[in-house]
Amino acid sequence: MEYLKLGTINDTFGLDGTLKIYSTTNQANKRYQPGNKAFLVNPQDNAKEEYTVVSFRHSGLFDFVKFEEVNDINAAQSKKGYEVQVVKNNKDLDEGSYYYSDLRGCKVFDQAGKEIGVVKEVEEFPAQLTLRVSRSKGPDFFIPFIKQFIIKVDIEKKAIFAEIIEGLL
Repeated sequence: MEYLKLGTINDTFGLDGTLKIYSTTNQANKRYQPGNKAFLVNPQDNAKEEYTVVSFRHSGLFDFVKFEEVNDINAAQSKKGYEVQVVKNNKDLDEGSYYYSDLRGCKVFDQAGKEIGVVKEVEEFPAQLTLRVSRSKGPDFFIPFIKQFIIKVDIEKKAIFAEIIEGLL
C-alpha cells in the first residue's frame, strides 16, 4: 500500500487535543472531512496508527485537526513531529492531475526527445510548482511546472516532455 503525506504535526492548539499540522497537501478540505481516516506516523520507528477526523480548519500554512483518538493536550503533545498520511487513491484525482510522488522518478526529455535528467523532487515556490531535475553530469536544474514549459506528462511511462529554453540548464 502506498501513502501520501499530508503534513507534519508542528504543535498543539487548545486543550482538547487539536493538532496544528504544517500542511503539505492542497486537498486538505477533502482529506480532513469528519469521519475520514488518517495515519499518524512516529518519526522514531515509522509505526503507523489510524485516527478518525472529528473536525478541521485551515489557516495560512497550517491545518488544525481534531482526531477522535486524541482527547487532551497531553495526548496531542506526544504527537509532535509525527507525519500525517493517508492511503494513496488515484480516484481522488481530477483529470490531468498528478500526485507529487508520481512525478518523482520521471525521466525528463527535451522537445527533441533527448533525455536530459530525472525528476528528483517537486518543490513549491511562491510563483509555481517547480521540478528539481538531476542530471548524470552537471548540477540539478529547475523546470517550472507550468504549461509554458511542460509539453506532456505521461505518468504510466514515467516520462515528462519539456520545452527547454536557453539558460534553463
